[in-house]
Amino acid sequence: MRMPHPARADQGPPDRRADGIAAPSPDHLRGRNTIVSLQYLRAVAAIGVVLFHQFQNIFPAIRFFQHGVDLFFVISGFIMIALTDGRDIGPRHFYLDRIARIVPPYWAATALTILLAAAGIFTPSVTDRSPGHLLASLLFIPSWGPGGHIWPTLYLGWTLQYEVFFYLIFGALLMLDSVRRLGVASILFGMLVILAAAWPPHTPALTIYTSPLLLEFLAGMLLGRLYGIRLNRMPGWWIAGATVALTAAFLLLIPFNRDLLFGAGAVFIVSAVLALERAGYMPQSRTLLELGAASYAIYLFQQIAFDITGRMVGQAAGLAGLPVLTTTLLHPANVLAAIVLGLVMHRYLEKPLTEQTRIFLNLKPRGASQRMVESNTAGRL
Repeated sequence: MRMPHPARADQGPPDRRADGIAAPSPDHLRGRNTIVSLQYLRAVAAIGVVLFHQFQNIFPAIRFFQHGVDLFFVISGFIMIALTDGRDIGPRHFYLDRIARIVPPYWAATALTILLAAAGIFTPSVTDRSPGHLLASLLFIPSWGPGGHIWPTLYLGWTLQYEVFFYLIFGALLMLDSVRRLGVASILFGMLVILAAAWPPHTPALTIYTSPLLLEFLAGMLLGRLYGIRLNRMPGWWIAGATVALTAAFLLLIPFNRDLLFGAGAVFIVSAVLALERAGYMPQSRTLLELGAASYAIYLFQQIAFDITGRMVGQAAGLAGLPVLTTTLLHPANVLAAIVLGLVMHRYLEKPLTEQTRIFLNLKPRGASQRMVESNTAGRL
């Protein structure tokens, strides 16, 4: 998570538009500690990816759920810009905070998966255990994996290669004021995508660093500027118009990259649920909040859950003399196991590791604004 300066920890960004007209401040938004709509989306996105991995070959329509990743990228851009606007946060603190939040769970999941593979448990999530590839994976350096894919050793970490690049760029932009920050990001990401269109990249790093998926982070940043961390920065009609314009822009770019269709959908969905929460129509669900908080762990450890459950169901079916049980129960059991294991890992591994890393890096205690979104950042998937 990004950290507000201690002196400004409880202060939101200036609650005025550029023309000096006060933005609305709905009473129901005051005093809240979480952007619940983003938590819900994180839960839906993470479980959607799990469903995709389990049912993509059974129900082709399920393949749509793989685009939960697009939701995470848009949400990540939103949180970065919304939380840092109007606050004194330097690149060094930002980078250390990202390391504390992203690295320990990812390294733990990678290490555990490798150990299970070495012990003879079948883990297709391990793509390449060679020392060089493993080192590049742990440092988030894109490299070729089996079949020509740009996959790290723990293939589920491929999305983190995009996230970490975005963090590197965004952290550097913190040296600029908040107005220029968004403008420079727009120019930079636009130029990178245009560069790839003109001269298709042939290296793993350039393929990632010039991907049209970067535009999803940029769109999230624009939404973050419109809503603000308390969802009351701009009038609703400004936000509605900008959302339509952003969605239309993505749709117009589909001829150049068809995956931007899902970027358009992600932009619209994120803005729509934020608007509902802003208007006071977002119900409270403790279950979804917990699942959203655990979404990073659900994603990272899902393959381990699949492997363990697969063995247990297979053995049970064999003992019962009913091999049909494997076909009937395996996939639903895998989904349930991934969710349960993710919740357990979040509580007993991810959170303690993150806190201890923060202490080790001498990061300052979180302020109120930090606590508000400590579980809302999307950069885990």
